Amino acid sequence: MKTSVVVTLAVVVLIAAVLIAWYFQKHIRFAKGKYGKQTVKSILQRFALSHNYKLLENVQISCNGQTQTIDFVLVGFFGLMFVSALQGQGDFYGDFKEARWTFVDEDNNKKVRFNNPVLEMDKKLDLFRKLMAQKKVYNLKIDPAVVVVGTKSETPLYLSHVREENIVMTVDEFKKFLLKEKFEKDNDLDVEEITKLLQNLHD
Repeated sequence: MKTSVVVTLAVVVLIAAVLIAWYFQKHIRFAKGKYGKQTVKSILQRFALSHNYKLLENVQISCNGQTQTIDFVLVGFFGLMFVSALQGQGDFYGDFKEARWTFVDEDNNKKVRFNNPVLEMDKKLDLFRKLMAQKKVYNLKIDPAVVVVGTKSETPLYLSHVREENIVMTVDEFKKFLLKEKFEKDNDLDVEEITKLLQNLHD
């Protein structure tokens, strides 16, 4: 057998091995519930790095005896972005006005009820603004996003009573969302100062 053929076969086998390893790692992370947050984190890290922004994870807010945790907060010259990550291998059904949404697992058709992520984000925003008012920090521009991650490129989302600006999106939609011009705008926010403030959010 010619050397070139042997080299080609070796490369093919190596590529196949890498792809198989990636596939199994992805599904292991998904089974452990880590894939959704890790996917969103990777997207935000790349965006933050390319724009000299800051990314914080699991930011806890405490005010008036209430506590909320935000999966990710992106701090940029444009303002802030609050991001929640959901994951599921199946279909999502939700009404923006109802307290509970439904996830249907594609493997065993099992239904799971969970809190409306839009209303949960509203709670985080409301508590954050109350805390900022106490600290006399005003007019912070905040863009919320709820990113739904599945193993498919397009996660089925069946939503009703959607608000004028829909904050619930798939991974692909979130990537496009980050390309909006408003996230390039300089609103004269002090990234370092606000980042320090966000690392100690309690009243």
